[in-house]
Amino acid sequence: MQDSATVDEVDLALVNALQIRPRASWSLVGRVVGIDPVTAARRWERLERNGQAWISAYPPITPNQANAFVEIECEPGRGVPVAEELAEDPQAMTVDVTAGGRDVLVTVCAPNPQVLSSYLLERMSRVRHLRHVRSHLVIKTYTEGSRWRLRALDQEQLATMAREADDSGEQPAGRPSEEDWAIAVTLAANGRAAISELAEAASTSASTVRRRLARLIASQQLRLRCELARTLTGWPVYAWFFAKVATAHLDETGRALARIPEVRSVTSTAGPYNLIISVWLRSLVDVQELETQMTRGLPHLDVIDRSIAVRPVKLVGRLLDERGCATGSVSLDTRHCP
Repeated sequence: MQDSATVDEVDLALVNALQIRPRASWSLVGRVVGIDPVTAARRWERLERNGQAWISAYPPITPNQANAFVEIECEPGRGVPVAEELAEDPQAMTVDVTAGGRDVLVTVCAPNPQVLSSYLLERMSRVRHLRHVRSHLVIKTYTEGSRWRLRALDQEQLATMAREADDSGEQPAGRPSEEDWAIAVTLAANGRAAISELAEAASTSASTVRRRLARLIASQQLRLRCELARTLTGWPVYAWFFAKVATAHLDETGRALARIPEVRSVTSTAGPYNLIISVWLRSLVDVQELETQMTRGLPHLDVIDRSIAVRPVKLVGRLLDERGCATGSVSLDTRHCP
């Protein structure tokens, strides 16, 4: 029997397929990966049971969406407890303990500026052992983690998954309804939840859920993402770069960074840095090499600071252990501050 602490090439291909289409049928996934549907389902069940892989969802995108990065400096030795306390908050989407110019880095998501303001000004004031807090409001996202890929599939396999993807190109569905929020919160805990489970959560019919879900996903008002514990991906080093770019060159630099395979997210922000970049790399040496590559290839990019995640605590609603494996989830209903 395969060691539950390891993954093989078939597992990686399976996760890669689900990164492209998280709710694809097991018959399609099995056909692309080269195994039968029952085996595909069983492999995924094992990965999910061990916390090695999972499918979650972002909160619904709202017309007044407001996000921020928060850098926290703590009293000595308090980084982990501070991170673990914040990880219980729905608005703290992703939380890491880091080395560098900050002890804890939090990605905050709110449905509107009022909730974001309450979280940053009121909720943060109740956290003990903080020395300094600095927030960077998100202006524009050039790429984010749901678009990152393992690269375990070949071009033909990728093309098959892409052809089968549901992408009707519909416009956003407007302000999310209560039913939409119920669907999204349920999917955040289990991205492959059955339609019947979603219908029960939303207190509506299966046909209505099926129609709403298809529209939400096609319009990208709801985004699903398939994750594999970082230590199992082959890119175990998680680094952040904090940079400045002249405003006239910000868009072209952000788009160019988004095309680099190791880059997980690129976001323009309001603050002392106007571009924040996260990357997954194979070794610590690669942090310096990638920075050199970026600054040589992008003359307007000035990297001011960098940090390395030394302990993952939460990733888009999933609580993580020291290995980066999922141990539980926190509701992603971000509408009300704790």
